[in-house]
Parts: sequence; C-alpha cells; structure tokens
Amino acid sequence: MVVKEDYGIDILAIMSQYKELGSFIDRTYKVVRQDLINRFKNVGVDITPEQWVILAKLNEQDMYQTELASMSFRDKPTVSRIVDLLVKKHLVERIPDKADGRKYHISITKKGQAIINKAKPSVDESRKLGWTNLTEEEYNNLITTLDKIFTNYSERE
Repeated sequence: MVVKEDYGIDILAIMSQYKELGSFIDRTYKVVRQDLINRFKNVGVDITPEQWVILAKLNEQDMYQTELASMSFRDKPTVSRIVDLLVKKHLVERIPDKADGRKYHISITKKGQAIINKAKPSVDESRKLGWTNLTEEEYNNLITTLDKIFTNYSERE
C-alpha cells in the first residue's frame, strides 16, 4: 500500500528510511541538555535546563501555573514539581489567587532574575553552537518540519 499526501510523497517509504526519527530527536535533546548543564555548572548557576525554561518564561511575565505549563510545553505535574524546586531555591514565588484558591500566580524573584542574567550568556552560547553550520533556510525548514510533526500528534488528542 502506498500512502501519498498532497505533495505526492510516498509516506511509507519515508517512514521506513527514517524510522529512527525519535532516536535522533532524543539524542539531540540529550546532548543539548548536557551542554547546558555543563555551561551552568561552569558559571556557578545551580539550575537545570528544565528549570531554565520555566524561569525564562516567568522572566517575560508572571503567570498562573496552568498558563506556565502550556507556555513551556510541559504537563501540569512536571511544572508543579519544577516550581516547587524553584520556590525552595527562592527563585520564584507562588501566590494563591484571591478569587480562586486552587490557582497559583507564579512570579520570578529578584534572585531568580539574577540567575537569569547570569545564565543567559551560557544559553546564548549553547544555542550559537547548535546552529553553527546551519543556514537560515535549514533552520526554518527544521522548525517547520518539527511543527508539522508536533501538530500531527497534537491533533490526535
């Protein structure tokens, strides 16, 4: 059976040729994560890449914990655990909503902002390393492709 989409592409042939897509994504995630861990350690920043994502979102704006989960592409329990750790480190504060005590407004502290400022150059250097030897077109194609794959899976939910 040949499956063809609008572009006339033989999807099954592509799938068999690139059946290890998940492995490629996983290995890339792991090497990027380890690079950030090493860079953070080298500059004395005691956060994980996952904590960085949450802090960076909160540095843009305060938000409810549920919004933070959505904006960071993480599930609610994971965000809750990360926020718990960041609260213990005094990098963020969790404030119960006055109207609905089940909701929490999360805001970055001055100490959290200082960590962002200290870690940002390391994040920028890591990103620069990752994009070395890529053209803007390759970058745009990668983002477009990953977005399409994400949408394919997301539409099933």
